[in-house]
Amino acid sequence: EIRLSLVGSEMCIRDSAKTPKSFINIKDLGFALLETDELDGTIKYSNVTQTRGLQEISVETGGEIVNAYADGSIIESGNTDGEGKISMTMHAFPQEIRELIFNEIYDQNGVFSEKRGKQNNYVAVWFKRERRDGSYQQVGLTKVMFADPNLEGKTAEEDWEFSSEESEGTAMHRVADGKRKILFDSSREGANVDSFFKELLNGAYDSKTEVDTASA
Repeated sequence: EIRLSLVGSEMCIRDSAKTPKSFINIKDLGFALLETDELDGTIKYSNVTQTRGLQEISVETGGEIVNAYADGSIIESGNTDGEGKISMTMHAFPQEIRELIFNEIYDQNGVFSEKRGKQNNYVAVWFKRERRDGSYQQVGLTKVMFADPNLEGKTAEEDWEFSSEESEGTAMHRVADGKRKILFDSSREGANVDSFFKELLNGAYDSKTEVDTASA
């Protein structure tokens, strides 16, 4: 009986979860223009662009728990998809990114005119969350539309500060395959980050462009 007890104890220890490691940094923010998203399964991305300057980001895709009651108790539960939301704060949005996600295109004279009915583009977005041990997680959203950032400013003072820019967006499921959020974890056995980008961008990541952050 003692021996069986020890074996059971060893099994419990062996099957216990590993100590989780929290994230200490975010970086490598990227976007890609969603050109085609059709019910027949056709998906096409272009203008794959990665940038720097990400300060904060938050993704919310969880739904709510819905319960069904009968005979005075819960007989079934389920969770809804929920409304997908993303918010991000940048040191400043580079012009290439402003064109890509806000459809803010200037003419040869350096002028941009916002017209009635202007629509921003659907884009995929991704970023990396790093752990202290060097492992990381990639987070990707397949179809997002961002709102234009607010234009703010204040006069310079003796102890001035750098400004930042914020934007919020709605994350949707792709029509072609119903996918909204794609995750990758480098700490998993056999992890291959190329598979993450293939799943997210359908092969378009191979032609990415990198741009530096704009000045605040």
